[in-house]
Order: sequence, then C-alpha cells, then structure tokens
Amino acid sequence: MARPLGYPAVPARRGIAVALAAASISLLLQACGGEERFSQRICPRVQVLEYADRLTEFAQGAGRDLTDVVLRGRLVNFDGECNVEDDRVELDLTVEFLLERGPANRRREGRFAYFVAIPEFHPAERGKRVFPVEMKFESGVNRVLYRDEVSIGIPLTGQRRATDFNVFMGFQLDREQLGFNRSGG
Repeated sequence: MARPLGYPAVPARRGIAVALAAASISLLLQACGGEERFSQRICPRVQVLEYADRLTEFAQGAGRDLTDVVLRGRLVNFDGECNVEDDRVELDLTVEFLLERGPANRRREGRFAYFVAIPEFHPAERGKRVFPVEMKFESGVNRVLYRDEVSIGIPLTGQRRATDFNVFMGFQLDREQLGFNRSGG
C-alpha cells in the first residue's frame, strides 16, 4: 500500500480551481458579518491545491489503463462561511466531489480521503486535518456527487487576523496518484 504524502508544497491551482476559489471566497467574505465588521476583519483565503483536485485510483497490479480504474474523483465545488471572534475564526466548509466508479471496481465501494491544511501551522497536528470517506455506489449508479461538511477552528493570537491565513484543500494522494496527476493523467 502506498504511503500518504504530507502537505505537498505546490502552488495553488489556476484555472477552474481559482474561479471556484474566487467565487467561494466572495461568499465567505459576505458571511463574515456586517459592513463594519467586514471592513475590519474578513475570512481566511480558501484554495484548492494544485494537482490535489482530482483522484484516480487504480487496481493493484501493473495495469494503468482505463480498465484498471477503481475510482475517479474530482473536487468540483466548495462553499462556506466563517465567524470571526476576537481570538478565533470558525470556518464551516461544504466540499463537493464528483465520483465515478471505474471498471475495476467490483465491490461498488469508494474509499478516499481529503484534507484541509493551514500551512502556517505546519507541521503541527492542527496544520492539516485528513477526512476519510467511505461510500457505496447504488445498483445501476456509477457516478455520484458526494457532499461533506467540516468545521475548522483557527486561533488568532497576537496581531494575527483571519486574512493572515491561507487554507488549502484537496484529495489526500499517495506518491503514485500525485505523480499521475502531475503527468496530466
């Protein structure tokens, strides 16, 4: 079994992920409160990490063609809101994944994990949370939209503001999966 990677040090994804992030950040900013609070404090920046927006899981063995795919997924959307207090930010996120059962998936099950990371706290435990997901494909259904909700607390100490933090999310990939994504697979 492949070893999961820690937080990969790659830049934020451009293109679709940036558009999704911009739209979601706009919603996040609006959720921070009235105009007076908004002008003083706004929410952390939330982005999808480059190459972590998609997952392709192959069956064990040497094959790496379409017939060897167990599960494919894409992080297609996220939304949320934040509540900024004097000493803490509570970030509530809804994350959506489009998942597709591959030809090698005989059990009609899907297992994957995704992460939410705050690099400013790396390598401490609060720097990254991994959320495992187990789901089933109903009979006759090979594609599903999976939605999950998570809450992340960010302490504000000293002169730190909510805008001082970056929040990244994506699929928790092993080295082979990350390499596959980087190669354009």
